[in-house]
Amino acid sequence: MENKEPNHPAFEYLARALRLSFNALKIIVGGLLLYYIAFSGLFTVKQDEVAVILRWGKIAGVGEGRVLEPGFHWSFPEPIDKIIRIPVRRVKSLQIREFWSDDLDNPQMAPPEFLIPYLHGYCISGDNNLIHTRLQVSYNITEPISYITKVKNEEELIKSAVSNAVIESIGSSSVEEALRTQLERISRLIRHKAQKSLDLLDSGITISAIYLERSTPPLRVVEAFNGVIRAEQIKSTRINEGKTYANRVINTARGDASVILSQAQTYRNTVVNETLADATYIQELTQKFKKGSKELDTYLSYFYQEKMEELLIGLEDKFILQTPVKEKENELRILLGKETKWEGAK
Repeated sequence: MENKEPNHPAFEYLARALRLSFNALKIIVGGLLLYYIAFSGLFTVKQDEVAVILRWGKIAGVGEGRVLEPGFHWSFPEPIDKIIRIPVRRVKSLQIREFWSDDLDNPQMAPPEFLIPYLHGYCISGDNNLIHTRLQVSYNITEPISYITKVKNEEELIKSAVSNAVIESIGSSSVEEALRTQLERISRLIRHKAQKSLDLLDSGITISAIYLERSTPPLRVVEAFNGVIRAEQIKSTRINEGKTYANRVINTARGDASVILSQAQTYRNTVVNETLADATYIQELTQKFKKGSKELDTYLSYFYQEKMEELLIGLEDKFILQTPVKEKENELRILLGKETKWEGAK
């Protein structure tokens, strides 16, 4: 026969207290767990960025819903979800020094006797000249999903794409174009080729601008290049001065020619008008008097003398010759070598 311990009231109160404490503890732990899940998953996406949630290592959501725009959002806490923020509205900058040499930044250093490829960066122009160049690249992320899935190191990727574009672009240009005359065109060409490479990789990165900060020949030959540039500048100045002088002379000559032509046209019009007036006068005389009449001959003779006087007055040297007599010797004597106004001016 078993001995059963009688139910003592103290034991009953203790068991009841333990049950209440355990239930309260479960409620508190459950509440804390719910609070952690509900509020620790809240996060904010800033105005210059978007966000993507990785759930168990994979992108959460479908279609456009995979990219979270600026504002408040919720996710499960780690390690379930991981938030990736992408600054799509922020323009980043990267300097490309693969074709630059550090001694160019210190003019006090003596130029090296020869270039070592892994120490001194340079590229080769289309006419086989060495050039040092330093570039500044501005870019931003435009396709967040492609960027997350395809890009691991954005700076190394951009450096590789731009470096290949520099080699190809400068390699197809002359040293003069790469150093002075076609810098803007070469910058656009480098940007186009680099962007094409990034697009082929579906990187989600867009290059907004590429600037050639500085391009220079090697230090040991820079003075020779500068001498050529100075000579070309002097040549350009002389050519411009010659063109300016030629334009001034041509414009002056055209102005003088215009005046002469205008005066000649005025003189022509005057002569023509006077001739027409004289012809009209003679025609009126012939109509008024009979042909062969003494009055007509008198008027015509007077008119002829008047016109001859007008013509002869304007002549400085006059030689009046009589009508040669037939069957007789006729002499013409002209005084040569007399002083003229040109000789007197000397």
